[in-house]
Amino acid sequence: MVLAQTMSKRYAACLLFLLSSAWLSNAEDTIRPNTVMKENDSLVSAGGVFELGFFQDAVSGHVFLGIWFKNLAKKKPVWVANRDNPLEHLYANFQIRDDGNLIATDRKQAPMLVNYGRLATSSNTSATLLDSGNLILKQEGVIIWQSFDFPTDTLLPGMRLGWFRLQGALPRRQVLLSWLSPQNPSRGTFSVGTTYKDSRKVAVWNRDVSHMDVGWLESDGFRFIFKNPFSSFNLSYTSTLHESYLTLNTVDGYDMSWLVIASTGQLDEYALQGGRLSLMRHDLCDASWKEENATVCLVDGASRDCRDGDVFVAVNGSVASSMLALNVSIIDDFDDCELTCRTNCSCVAFAFGDDSGCWLYYGSRSDVDRHSGNGVFHVRSFAANKKQGGKRRRLAMIILVSSIVPVILATVVLWCFRRRHKCIFAANKVTDPKAATTIDIWKTNDVEFIGEGHNLTCFCIDTIENATDTFNAENKLGEGGFGPVYKGKLPSGQEIAVKRLSKRSVQGAKEFRNEVAVISRLQHRNLVKILGCCIQGEEYILVYEYMINRSLDSFIFDESKQSLVDGKTRVQIIEGIAQGILYLHKYSRLRVIHRDLKASNILLDGGMNPKISDFGMARIYGENGARAKTTKIAGTYGYMSPEYAMDGNFSEKSDVFSFGIIVLEIISGKRNISFFEADHSLNLLGYAWKLWKEGRSIEFLDATLQADLCAATEAEKYVRLGLLCVQERAADRPDMPGFVAMAANDVAALPLPKQPAFLN
Repeated sequence: MVLAQTMSKRYAACLLFLLSSAWLSNAEDTIRPNTVMKENDSLVSAGGVFELGFFQDAVSGHVFLGIWFKNLAKKKPVWVANRDNPLEHLYANFQIRDDGNLIATDRKQAPMLVNYGRLATSSNTSATLLDSGNLILKQEGVIIWQSFDFPTDTLLPGMRLGWFRLQGALPRRQVLLSWLSPQNPSRGTFSVGTTYKDSRKVAVWNRDVSHMDVGWLESDGFRFIFKNPFSSFNLSYTSTLHESYLTLNTVDGYDMSWLVIASTGQLDEYALQGGRLSLMRHDLCDASWKEENATVCLVDGASRDCRDGDVFVAVNGSVASSMLALNVSIIDDFDDCELTCRTNCSCVAFAFGDDSGCWLYYGSRSDVDRHSGNGVFHVRSFAANKKQGGKRRRLAMIILVSSIVPVILATVVLWCFRRRHKCIFAANKVTDPKAATTIDIWKTNDVEFIGEGHNLTCFCIDTIENATDTFNAENKLGEGGFGPVYKGKLPSGQEIAVKRLSKRSVQGAKEFRNEVAVISRLQHRNLVKILGCCIQGEEYILVYEYMINRSLDSFIFDESKQSLVDGKTRVQIIEGIAQGILYLHKYSRLRVIHRDLKASNILLDGGMNPKISDFGMARIYGENGARAKTTKIAGTYGYMSPEYAMDGNFSEKSDVFSFGIIVLEIISGKRNISFFEADHSLNLLGYAWKLWKEGRSIEFLDATLQADLCAATEAEKYVRLGLLCVQERAADRPDMPGFVAMAANDVAALPLPKQPAFLN
């Protein structure tokens, strides 16, 4: 009887397997529960336009789930489900899980959720691949998720770029993100999307730092700076209280047209007509750059070489047909025409005539200079490359000035040298208040830094005393491990924060020098800016920019102020701190491990933007020196990672642990070192872990946030992100690039955290 039942079960299982295989062999466009799509199977849209299946990276051997044009010879995927979570070559499969959600998995790792962002609440679901290339997940006949809302590097007709959930605590920005390489679909460094300030403009970014505007919406349609043989991009604009985006539509006369951001930053435009595929590659660099990668042509803030000092030089000639020419009919004045071109750094030339009006030209400057003709064009001449006439005028001015003022200049220099000599001397040869010897402040074996000296502004003690009213107690902002901090005002009117080394401080001259050595060489919007120092006698003083909102802990732990920091602001603070640490770990030239990240070391400016401070304990490491050990444990208990607190081992992951504590403190409004659950059995980490496992993450939020960030998915996201950072093993914690990438995703795309350190 038992044997019969066993055989019956095996027969049923085999029948189910055969049915699923038979379904797939018929090239269905829909996958349903209890159906498994294996590595060699695929979905094909009803009209045979698109195919969904697995493909392999030829370099790494990793397997990805993607969508591509079925009948094109080059089956380059237009969408990839698991670009950051590749599967193993064997046993990859795609299916609907018992809870109704789509998963891709293999035999070696946990299932990867495909429909992250919008989860099914019923097992009655099905997924269909449409002829548009859109994969949709339906629950009881209603679409609850679609791949078009999560594009990768390709913009197909019907896809949107822009901003969504504008009235929520966490607006979502939808962009295209390049592949890492032509063979590797992992996230690359280039993105294209609407700009932050105007959803009617499109730009290309490199790591969200440098960018180039490439198109904008006008009354008669969308204009790209590129000359477009496929007519013009057909982009329509939609704006409501909740959304602001551009939608791509197929260009008239073509079966389909689409746009791809290449791994090198170029924009590839495709058009399909009657089975014939056309490609137009748009290089962001003009012909003079001769670069294959667009990085050199993207610019920080404004356009490369675009400065206030640019001039426009009149040139007689004509323009090449490859340039994009725009007539701005509403401008009827030469000066306004020049101003319009000057303020758009992508504009390389303009022309103005009483009859013709204002014309703006986009493309390569060489296409104006080298063509003959009778037209008059005013070509941008960059400040660093002005014409020879400008150089001659400057040379004449230099000769004139230098012949008049040498004596005055020498006198001023001598006066300044004598005025500052005592300060400069004191800054280089000082007595450590904790030792009776004179030391060289920049001697490399006395400081946790290897490098040359520093040219910081050196303030005399009388300047500092005047600024702080002789360290008046009324000007005291607080006190940390270094010593008291005072508010001051320089003669220029600039407000400053003055850190004065206390004789009782556990820190000393070594930490002082270390902080100056580190922070003076770093520059980032999320790092506090040092203005100078003062070293005279036994005085060790650091001068910083003044942060009007003081430190983060004064807001999130003060019940009277917690309501002033809403959910959106707290997310902004978390993201700002993450960007600052990311800069320290990856993008600064020094590569810094902070070692003392905590809420009181996060300062807030007038816009509640966070700035990391207090680098006295920081360590610098090279490309291959990301781990180190010390016998002197420095930092703050409650924020230290277990490997650092117990064994003195520190790395980037030590900072990640401290950052995770800060994240949990920000969203809960509770201090880690002083929190205990009602039964006194759990600390803050244990409490977060308990609530997350029980699906009650919303209860972890500060009470003032629960009405603001009421969506359970948002509570789940930031609790999970915090828990990922405080996992016990350093190897399990994400690095900062990983954290930033995860923070940009919805909660369902996040990995599951393991048990945190210091649970009890």
